[in-house]
Amino acid sequence: MSRRQEEEIKRSKRTAGYWVWRVGFLLFYPFIAVFTFVFTVLLNGLSAISQGLAWLLGGRKA
Repeated sequence: MSRRQEEEIKRSKRTAGYWVWRVGFLLFYPFIAVFTFVFTVLLNGLSAISQGLAWLLGGRKA
C-alpha cells in the first residue's frame, strides 16, 4: 500500500461518517444477526407446515 493511500485512510478515519458507521455497525450487528436467525427459523417452520398440509390435502403425492 502506498504512503498516499495510507494517509487517505487515516484522513477518512477522522470523519464523523466513519465513526457513525463504526459505532452503528457495532451496536446493530447483534440485533441483525438475531433477527436473521429468528426469521429463518420462522420461515422454515411455516414451510414445514405448508408442506405437511400439501401432503395431507394432496392425496399424499406431494
